[in-house]
Amino acid sequence: MAILSLSSQVAMGHVGNSATAFALRRLGHVVWDVPTTLLSFHPGHGRPEGKALECGSVAAIMRSVVNRTRPDMIFSGYLADATNGEMLARQLDRLREDGPCRYVLDPVIGDTHTGRYVPQDVAVTIRDTLMPRADIVLPNRFELGVLAGMPTETEREVTEAARHLLSIGPRAVICTSAPGTAGQAHVLVFQQDSGHRISMAQIPDAPHGTGDLFAGVFMARMLDGMPLHHAAAVAAAAVHAVIGWSRALGDDDLALVAAQSSLLEPPLAAEIIDLQARADA
Repeated sequence: MAILSLSSQVAMGHVGNSATAFALRRLGHVVWDVPTTLLSFHPGHGRPEGKALECGSVAAIMRSVVNRTRPDMIFSGYLADATNGEMLARQLDRLREDGPCRYVLDPVIGDTHTGRYVPQDVAVTIRDTLMPRADIVLPNRFELGVLAGMPTETEREVTEAARHLLSIGPRAVICTSAPGTAGQAHVLVFQQDSGHRISMAQIPDAPHGTGDLFAGVFMARMLDGMPLHHAAAVAAAAVHAVIGWSRALGDDDLALVAAQSSLLEPPLAAEIIDLQARADA
């Protein structure tokens, strides 16, 4: 499968496409990565060199790639500018005139410990223009709250917010940092008629890029034919293993090269709980 991935890129480390594309390729898929930014490293390590690409350049690269060959799926992460989101929506609409084209949206807006770290117009474009076009949305808890305009402090609130998004357009909402019990990290997977909780032991002080890595492994396993909640469970287990490797090696970036075997076969399995079955019981 060929995935066109629109996101940020760094020369050193593994965030944005430098994590997502790595995972997809390692798991056997073709990636056409279109950068929205080119930086020396993640800003969390200090002030990087580089810049956001001009919107016209991003549009030209994407248009040139798509004119040559049609992707099987489109993914978007960090947009850098609202114009990139509007351009992506137009390109997706054109592709869908010739047949279905799946779109996975990672709505990079902010996080609970930082708040919103993109301009307001970027958040609005993601919410109003891209989300209704998405097949699958991968927000963290903070981003889910922004998209739904609802609180997301508890699992019940996350469930209500995700169900609200499902009523707008996406066929699946996967909250990648749901409220959990002490020592546990939770991912919640919602589709129209189902809900699942994915649980793993939490490793503190994770490096940047875990959401980008989760997206790459999840999409690879989904394209391999796994049900969405199983693909999410494998992705959560892979991220857990890579974080463990990173901490063991003392790496302040994701140790993807050293831990790449964990993308193929994570050493520990995530626990999957069927929320619908539990509610019915």
